[in-house]
Amino acid sequence: MAAPLMDLGWIFVMLTFGWPAYLLWNASGQDYGKWTSHFHHWSPIFDDKDKWQIVASVLGICTTIGSLTYAGQVYGSMTVVKFYVIPYLWVNFWLVLITYLQHTDPQLPHYRNNEWNFVRGALATIDRDYGFILNAAFHHIADTHIAHHLFSQMPHYHAEEATEAIKKVLGEYYYFDNRPLVEAVWHSWTKCRFVEDDGDVLFFKN
Repeated sequence: MAAPLMDLGWIFVMLTFGWPAYLLWNASGQDYGKWTSHFHHWSPIFDDKDKWQIVASVLGICTTIGSLTYAGQVYGSMTVVKFYVIPYLWVNFWLVLITYLQHTDPQLPHYRNNEWNFVRGALATIDRDYGFILNAAFHHIADTHIAHHLFSQMPHYHAEEATEAIKKVLGEYYYFDNRPLVEAVWHSWTKCRFVEDDGDVLFFKN
């Protein structure tokens, strides 16, 4: 029983703290061989032209933290937790969950070296059906994600139409899963532990 409980614990950690961890030290992001943060304009994930945008972003975050600290002194810490921290964590939950499920499934190939190209990389994601309400609430980012990868400039309100066209062209290379949300998370978490170090076309293993 310990292993499933540990899995649930780590899923909770990922969905609660995954987004801040990604921003602070690029957790689960590409390995650049050194500490990488989205708050350092000299990080290898940015170009020189991005410097002042990163500086402005950090100043904005510092201003927000200062404002929240002031609000806590005026209105009380629990008020800030209720109206800011909990909604913030809720948004993080969905952001990490959706992104994780879009890119983590045993069906999805991983390409290395000469096997990789833009189209193959773009197709290495999976569309998932969250049901009518959630699909609509998220502007169909989950059930039309392959179209987003292929045509990132396309407005979301054309994504369903594009997806129907893509299905006909891709055939077996169109990846889709309609498991219930909780089952999908558990399936991906338990089946997708690692990819091997050797080979140019790889799949998740557990």
